[in-house]
Amino acid sequence: MRKIFLLLVITFFQLNTLSAQNETTKELNWISDFEAAKEIAKAENKPILIFFTGSDWCGICKMLDKDFLSSDKFKKIADEKLVLYKADFPRRTDIVSAEQKQVNIILDKKYSKSRNKRSFPTIVFINADGIELGYIESYNYIHDTTRHYGLTESILTQY
Repeated sequence: MRKIFLLLVITFFQLNTLSAQNETTKELNWISDFEAAKEIAKAENKPILIFFTGSDWCGICKMLDKDFLSSDKFKKIADEKLVLYKADFPRRTDIVSAEQKQVNIILDKKYSKSRNKRSFPTIVFINADGIELGYIESYNYIHDTTRHYGLTESILTQY
């Protein structure tokens, strides 16, 4: 009887561990077509988060991705309330298609125009019509995501 009980307890903990791992490894749904992202945003009445990044060379972009965008807290928010689009500017030419690169350049010109500069990483929130709702540039080496969550919550409250 003792062995059966022990076996049940071990099985229970293994199942809980597997379940927790599945939740934490959930991937974000990055839409790779900007026009499709706008259509989804319009249909679901959600803002679009554009993440301007250099995924293969920008160290601080990688930090922001790990600390903020890949966090369980953000994944839950994004899954329920955001449409995600990654405007990637990698050095490697095989990471994004030529068409997507052109779209990303157009987005960069449009949404960095007011600031007259390109800064990585930058997060820009827009509505389905392409109107900018807010942005945040850069990140910090102390891994503080407070400003990023604050902007996200502010945008979602207004939307």
